[in-house]
Amino acid sequence: MTDDTPDDPDGEAQRAQKLRETVDPTTATDDEIEALCALLDGRHGRSDAHAALSKISSHPNCTRRVAVALQPYLVHETRRTRDEALDMLTWIARTDPNALDTTIEWLLEHLDTEDEHMRDTSVTSLRKLAEAEPVLLRPHVDALIGSLDDDAVRANAISLLSTISHAYPEAIAPARDELIALSADETIDASAIPSPLGTVALVRPDIIDPVVEMLREDLAAAERDQARIGIGSALGRIAVAYPESAPMVVEELLSLAETDPDDRSPDIDRSVVLSFLGGIGVAHPETVVPELDRLRALLDDDNRMVRSSAVETLGNIATVRPAAVRPAIDDIVARFDDTSEDLQFDVVTALGKIAAADPEIAPRVVAKLHDWFEDDTAEDEAVGSDATEYGLFDLTGSVEDENAATHDDFEWQLQEDIIRAYGRIGAATPDALDPVMDEIRACLADENLSAEAAAALGEIGGVRPETVAPAVEDLQELLAEGPYWNRRAAASALGTIGAAAPEMAELVVDDLQHRLADSNYRVRAAAAEALGTIATTDSDVAARVSEEVQLLLDDDEWKVRAAALEALGQMGAADRDTAERVVEDLQTGLRDTDSDVRPSAANALAAIGVSQPVLTATAVEALESRFECDEEYLFVRSSIAEGLQALNTAHSDAVTVSDTELQRVADADVNLVVEESQ
Repeated sequence: MTDDTPDDPDGEAQRAQKLRETVDPTTATDDEIEALCALLDGRHGRSDAHAALSKISSHPNCTRRVAVALQPYLVHETRRTRDEALDMLTWIARTDPNALDTTIEWLLEHLDTEDEHMRDTSVTSLRKLAEAEPVLLRPHVDALIGSLDDDAVRANAISLLSTISHAYPEAIAPARDELIALSADETIDASAIPSPLGTVALVRPDIIDPVVEMLREDLAAAERDQARIGIGSALGRIAVAYPESAPMVVEELLSLAETDPDDRSPDIDRSVVLSFLGGIGVAHPETVVPELDRLRALLDDDNRMVRSSAVETLGNIATVRPAAVRPAIDDIVARFDDTSEDLQFDVVTALGKIAAADPEIAPRVVAKLHDWFEDDTAEDEAVGSDATEYGLFDLTGSVEDENAATHDDFEWQLQEDIIRAYGRIGAATPDALDPVMDEIRACLADENLSAEAAAALGEIGGVRPETVAPAVEDLQELLAEGPYWNRRAAASALGTIGAAAPEMAELVVDDLQHRLADSNYRVRAAAAEALGTIATTDSDVAARVSEEVQLLLDDDEWKVRAAALEALGQMGAADRDTAERVVEDLQTGLRDTDSDVRPSAANALAAIGVSQPVLTATAVEALESRFECDEEYLFVRSSIAEGLQALNTAHSDAVTVSDTELQRVADADVNLVVEESQ
């Protein structure tokens, strides 16, 4: 696709550089775009060509033309060239998915070609693009379902349906009977079927029983780690959505975790499916708590990852059933003796969750965390004797680890995790942290620990602001200078503290307002979130800063736009004038190109609709319209459903969608990963 030879590097490089410098991105011709695409196939000039094409594609009148010009390179014989083209098209997919409709149709035409290379590379491109933006395949779902009868296309159709099933389970639901039948057909490769069927089952309870039975059989027969993980994930999500299935699923997953690994390596499947039990246990603790003895036994498993998952799962279950986990604490603490640093981090995190949920043991946990924090030879102590010989938290008599040395990076990472644990405990039981408050504040001066210390002080100050009052000035200094992670953490902390103590809010609002223009997008987002938090308890703040926050809705970074939307929702809920001024922008946010922004717009509209009756009808109309949109992703519709439920609770009969339908969609978006706030 280029006339250059390998011996002509200067020609390629010079042409690429010249095109990059001379082509006007706003008026680029087809010939210029094609010339730049051709340079992706050369050995030299790729970077300049890539940069020029990226700039050109950012202009609306050029985006589709760049996408079409890149099509042949998606099936190029050279992998690097394919990857270059796919990388650019993935970026376009995230910013202007409509510009790829011709490209997607072109790739789909190759699904039944006899050219194996053309077919395989087309499927790979479709899958990668759909992973970035599932909406690209939404118009073609019916055609893909129709291809399930075609022997030549079936496997690829199943693979593509699987790729977008998490976003569009209801669109794929009409194929449920056919997929169940195919899963039992031993003459075809049905390895990709569990994923779409497991997701469809979340919105179609009528197929739960056959799908669960199919998944159990597939789990028993699966030979690869990744297959077992995928099936285990499908079962775990079904268990969360349908509690009646949970006991059976818990037994299946625990049995797999307990299985003798034989020669399988590296036991990833056993550790990952074991971690799924934490999500199930948080949602339905009554199904996992009876099996805690089996979980405790896995703390002694030969595999480090399994031991880590057992620690993590017990910590997660403790967030909802602390008393049930209390007898396992000695065993969890004993795992700090493990030679694995990662496992020691997991122990600290789990203890933070347990102590936050169980005030009775919080002081003793804080004392033990303090010991580990202070111990400059923590890595050496980590191979000490079994804690169970000494009783709860009595870890003495450790021996030297001849195979390990103390590393600074390990020490500060461990201390970071301990400070995070302090913050979690302080948000629930602040009195337990009295012995270590000076220690936490002192860490604000440590470049390795300052961000975590700021975050912890924010959590503590949210429930007991007077305890952290002496540190507010230090946090303001952290906000004013230093690396972005310090400014971000300080902004979040000051927002939480300011919301809990109006007199402190007055001291920090101006500083936070200044950070709305920070050079780093993470800090801008944190400042917006902090001001929104303060506005929930001080409506004057909403009137004072909302216009500046509103400007962030045009930010290039989606995280900033999302944070601004959430903040404006909080401000609008507190101040009617603000609500009336921003409600149109919130409706626009529901259509943001980046799907991760749209749930924030939904949350903001719901908050305003709940608190400002004059805008309830406006919020409901906007949310219901987006809820019914066929192209909207499940996770966004789930957020909208929760917002509509809140509106209906506050204003009966305001919502026309049935509560049954809203609950069905809200429940279908299942995440087995337990959030840190748990």
